[in-house]
Amino acid sequence: MIEISGFSFGLLEFGLLIGFVLTFLIQLFYQLFINIFTCSGKKKEKQEELPSISIIIPSRNYEENLRELIPTLLDQDYPDFEVVVVDDCSSDGTEWYLAGLKLESNRIKTSRIIQETDFSNALVITIGVRAATKEWLIFLNPLCRVKSKDWLKSFAAGMNQNTEAVIGFVKYVNHEGSMQKLIRYENLDSFLLSGSARYFGLPMPLTDMNMAYKRERFFDLKGFAGVLDVRFSENELYINKISKRKNTTLLLDRSTIVDYKGDTDWHDGMIFKKKQLLLKRKFTVGQKVFLSINSLSRLAFDVSMIGLVIISPWRLYVAGIYLFKIIHELIWGIVAAKRLGEKNLFPSLLIYRSLVPLLSFILSVRLLFIRKKRRR
Repeated sequence: MIEISGFSFGLLEFGLLIGFVLTFLIQLFYQLFINIFTCSGKKKEKQEELPSISIIIPSRNYEENLRELIPTLLDQDYPDFEVVVVDDCSSDGTEWYLAGLKLESNRIKTSRIIQETDFSNALVITIGVRAATKEWLIFLNPLCRVKSKDWLKSFAAGMNQNTEAVIGFVKYVNHEGSMQKLIRYENLDSFLLSGSARYFGLPMPLTDMNMAYKRERFFDLKGFAGVLDVRFSENELYINKISKRKNTTLLLDRSTIVDYKGDTDWHDGMIFKKKQLLLKRKFTVGQKVFLSINSLSRLAFDVSMIGLVIISPWRLYVAGIYLFKIIHELIWGIVAAKRLGEKNLFPSLLIYRSLVPLLSFILSVRLLFIRKKRRR
């Protein structure tokens, strides 16, 4: 037994109580900065000079999607921009569709790759960057959908002389996929965590869509030369290399959001999660520590709460603290989801956040065994 100020605790109860209080404070710390990020990004006054922008779209066999996306881009209310499409070995009608577009609009530029390479993704993006002529580069996927004529102008509000990277939110809108909600949970949670990490100089981009950086800076740093040890996520890793607290903007304006209409069945959900885990392996030590402490403290908080409710006479106080935390997360989570155009994610997102450390651990172990088998 342990006695403190007249109160007696069993050894297990005392350990659980210490863990509960400590992890509660850690989670409040994370939630504080998520709340600060959620309240940030209020609309600024219009810029006197809007930067020139190239919208780069790598595409392989996405003719039908390009037919839906490109007209909305050409219809943007913005003075100086171009759309650069890189046709990556397409075998559908992409080449002919783009050729026709170039005759109709001088804002369209195209490049075509006719042979596979070892680093196809890096090559496609680099060719797009070289074909571009504007100051800023925004990257989209053919499956992205732009809903507003002011999307480009709103996105440009985050660009200035001191900014080197701008990251917007991508909203998954396929309501038919069995894993659609899981991907939406992961996507929203990652964006909010990245936004809060920015205050510590650790912004963490987790997608290559609806993000931008400066063209000349890309060439100054020799493009993807420093991130070609992996054959995926080159753009995310490049952004991760240049992003700092003061030079990175994460956008919370609804008009800067793009929709994504890709498949979200079980297979796609697992690929999405695996990509996130593989990308996080390339993060800096600080970023890994930031994410790990958040996940482990959340798991430890839930476990210690359950243990105390079972064995401690203080269970009502413990339950009250736990309820306070849940309500606090729920309120601010709904505010963040509303600002980012997401709906119907709460309160089930809170359950997902508690289970994600376990899911990530299982997938990490599975990926480890897969890598070992390949080495053999």
